[in-house]
Amino acid sequence: MTLVKRSALALIVFTSLAGVSPAFAAEEPPLVAAILKTWESQLKVKPTYQSLTTESDGSVVIDGLTANLVPPGDAAGKMSVSVGKIKLSGISDKGNGLFEVASAQYTDTKVDMGTPEAGFNVTVPQSSAEYWYVKALGDNPTPTDVLRANMNIAKKMSAGTMTLTAAGQTYSADSYEMTWDGDPATGSGKTDFKIVNITIPEAAIAALDPSGMLKQLGYSSLAFDIGGNGDIDIGADKMGFNFDMFYAGKDMGTLKIGAGMGEIPAALLAELQKLEGQAQPDPNKFMPLVQGIQVSRVAFRFEDQSITKKMIPLLAKMQGMDEATMVANAGAMLQLGLAELKNPTFTQKAVEAVNAYLKDPRSLTILAKPAQPVTVQQLMALDPNNPGAAIDQLGVTISAND
Repeated sequence: MTLVKRSALALIVFTSLAGVSPAFAAEEPPLVAAILKTWESQLKVKPTYQSLTTESDGSVVIDGLTANLVPPGDAAGKMSVSVGKIKLSGISDKGNGLFEVASAQYTDTKVDMGTPEAGFNVTVPQSSAEYWYVKALGDNPTPTDVLRANMNIAKKMSAGTMTLTAAGQTYSADSYEMTWDGDPATGSGKTDFKIVNITIPEAAIAALDPSGMLKQLGYSSLAFDIGGNGDIDIGADKMGFNFDMFYAGKDMGTLKIGAGMGEIPAALLAELQKLEGQAQPDPNKFMPLVQGIQVSRVAFRFEDQSITKKMIPLLAKMQGMDEATMVANAGAMLQLGLAELKNPTFTQKAVEAVNAYLKDPRSLTILAKPAQPVTVQQLMALDPNNPGAAIDQLGVTISAND
């Protein structure tokens, strides 16, 4: 679990590098000063560099950037972020603390993290951003000002080969690309991203799956893509978002998840920003703020390529029965389990969908989409003794092969 948390932190730091390229000098250009303030707001650390120069065309070049910090919640841990060279070109001041950078080029980006027990490193030889928008934090920023300054906004961001080494194993991805279109001042807009061909080598699979089930299914190594798109709407007092993501395993299948939420108050952001260093939030402050948040949809969908077809005969063999008997038993067990929901119509449709999927595995979709957005307060007020009514109110459906 600790390694997972550190990996997540390293990923956050890396994806922020295209939007946070700190330096520290006696007289930084206004853009660099804005970046520095955001960096300190996020990580509470001042990096060092070997040199900072401004070229004749106004481009800013930072050489040998390094930042050393302690991962949050891990006093024994160490983390180092370094970039061999950063070049920021086409810099323009758009007013009201907003800067535009036509081109940002990064060379030899590295993230190293570890403790005496575990460690890993990430390397990215080349990455870039086009039309990146930096918002400077003022002296008395509002919660939405802080949110915008911490957002990594560029019309296009990309990286070449990326590698992660941990526990003697090397994982890689061929490329990363993100595009964005929206309002640079607020951050509202639409984002699309994709990480291509993430590979997990055979030795790592063997360590993660000592029973060898994946190898029995024909997966001695794994390769997958991660991507998605989303819209975010940020107002002065409230915000909302709608997103869809996918995890596509080569010769396995694609898992898709999505959600939509709105009416998220800026005051909640303010309380979250105050939480730094605190173990638990104060429910007396948070509950009134979250009760009005609206949920418009939650979606899960799996599109099979081959893994279900491969798993059914293997599971049937493990249980000492033929495939047809196992599929029939699965439907019957599901019907018994769902009977407790006290919603016969939903139970029947769910059983029909699962049976159809197991007989001809193509896709299985679970969707909660109420006729009108449901507030958190309404969700909390649902009767736990009448789950069938909740299913109807939330508009939950299950379908197969559509």
